[in-house]
Amino acid sequence: MAKTKEKADLKKIALTIDMGGSKTKAIVQEYPEGEPFVLLVDSEVADVSKPSVETVEAEGLPESRAWVGIGGEYYALGELARRRFGGILQLRELKYELAVPKVCGAIWLAKQKLNLDNDVAAYLSILLPPGEVQDKEQLQTRLKDAFRSFDTPTGRMRVKTLHCNIASEGSGVFFQRKRVFGENMLAEMYVMLGYRNASIFIVRGGSSGAGTTSNFGMSWLVDNFVSKASGLSPDNPNIVEVLVEAGASCDPLVMQKLSRKRKREEIKLDGELMSKALLLARNEYWRAIVRWLRSKMDEDIEELVFCGGTADYIRPEIDAYFQKEGIKVSWHADIFIPDKISSGMGNRMADVYALHQHMITQLDKITGYVRIQEEQARPSQPDNVRLLHKSRKFVPDYTPRQAPEGFLTIDDNV
Repeated sequence: MAKTKEKADLKKIALTIDMGGSKTKAIVQEYPEGEPFVLLVDSEVADVSKPSVETVEAEGLPESRAWVGIGGEYYALGELARRRFGGILQLRELKYELAVPKVCGAIWLAKQKLNLDNDVAAYLSILLPPGEVQDKEQLQTRLKDAFRSFDTPTGRMRVKTLHCNIASEGSGVFFQRKRVFGENMLAEMYVMLGYRNASIFIVRGGSSGAGTTSNFGMSWLVDNFVSKASGLSPDNPNIVEVLVEAGASCDPLVMQKLSRKRKREEIKLDGELMSKALLLARNEYWRAIVRWLRSKMDEDIEELVFCGGTADYIRPEIDAYFQKEGIKVSWHADIFIPDKISSGMGNRMADVYALHQHMITQLDKITGYVRIQEEQARPSQPDNVRLLHKSRKFVPDYTPRQAPEGFLTIDDNV
């Protein structure tokens, strides 16, 4: 009886996670009653020893002191990995190879934010590049093994997997368009441009085909730019922020922020030289993207659907090129992202947000849960979560949407 009661009392969470090359982005909520909120963790990972994690401060924001121990191996995550242990982005590693500590870390963060016990049950949905989705069974097995018991800053955690779905990046954007257009979808190529890589998959008749992944992420541009400018390292965490701020004109004044010189005249000259280097690197980047896309496009493709943070960076060039070619282009499925979900990340949250909405809708269908949209009908939340939702005007749109057969489903074995 005690064992049955323990299972009955196990809190359930729904977690959707996008392990981006520069930032791990996740949306989590207690299922079914909770409201969704965002978890953001820097993408650095550092393998460390147990004595090392034992020196980590027990106080402070969970995001700045996250680590996990799995099968005797310990990993510092995000800010802690970078600040204390020399962690790096490890862009050459496959995402699924780093997924286990990142997912375990995200579950621990969710547990902290929601004031849950160390034992939880989870519905998981994980985004991977199309070229890595074929490794999903291996990842699911690794997660199942890790969930039996893993160390965290607040003790050992155990996770009961109610469902674990591995989906291609771009799936959330696809489901949003499927909901809007139904069977009237065109022959489309979905293009996901992130920091680490660029991926595509093709949709015909509302069904997706196999995808492919390349190395043409924002990091390709960063490496190219750094090779043309002196005194810079691609590991400088400020480079991307400055490149984005400099805009399409590659503003020399903004580029001065990357200068390491002391004299005003030398800083100004650095800004001008870096601006010229970036103009050339940017031109080479969008041309490389277009060249790669054209090599993958069949003649019947009527529309390109772009998503991912890097897509916005070269949007002017992409729009101009494909308008000239007479090919329709759309961006992020026109997904509206509330400020609470955006968290300053903008369209970088579009895919994971839309996929989370879809997952909740599917879970509601399976469990028979009737979602009440009125704010006053929502159950109360723990104090620390309520603080994240001081303004409760936003109610997620959980309108049922039909999943295309064989693409992304939530099974009924719950």
